[in-house]
Amino acid sequence: MISSIYIFKILLSYLGVEYEINQLSEINQEFTNKLESYNQFIKHTQKDEEYLLGQSAVISRYISNNHNFSGKSLQESARVDDIVESVLEIIEEYVLPIINSNIINEEITKLLCTHFNDFENQLSKSTFSAGGDSTTLADLYLFILYDITLRYLENHGYMAHQFNEKYPHLERLKLHFLSNKSVSEFINSNSINSRSSQLII
Repeated sequence: MISSIYIFKILLSYLGVEYEINQLSEINQEFTNKLESYNQFIKHTQKDEEYLLGQSAVISRYISNNHNFSGKSLQESARVDDIVESVLEIIEEYVLPIINSNIINEEITKLLCTHFNDFENQLSKSTFSAGGDSTTLADLYLFILYDITLRYLENHGYMAHQFNEKYPHLERLKLHFLSNKSVSEFINSNSINSRSSQLII
């Protein structure tokens, strides 16, 4: 299942961060006012400090910044941000429409492959997508994009077998994250289908 906290769960699992998911059935007016215009949020509590963050990319960056997962230089961090934004746009414009319609659109699939070609070329020049010497949030977002696309196509018996050969570097990235037991267990317990596609980005 792709949910609004799908990325956060994979990120926190990979980083080995313990977390608790609390869903609210009711929100009072005082709490609503705190949320301002946000449709989603995370409440961070540390010692006596408590505050809210909105927007999934901001939340992901906050978590990454606190675990040295955002790049080691300003240039690398900027590259991480660029890739994260690109992946989110691709998911919103191409992946979610395919999943929500439950129809494999060949034109959209070709556009997806164009993006995968670009990322594959990038990874052929550097082990890590942001050009640094270690895994970052950018790599994790690329993995999520590649994985949810591949698994959905596999579920529909559509050209998925070609990906392993066509995108060896993206495949290597996938295997890296799936080698993490917590990530693998979470992904294996969550299917990709139209009824459960509620990814909020």
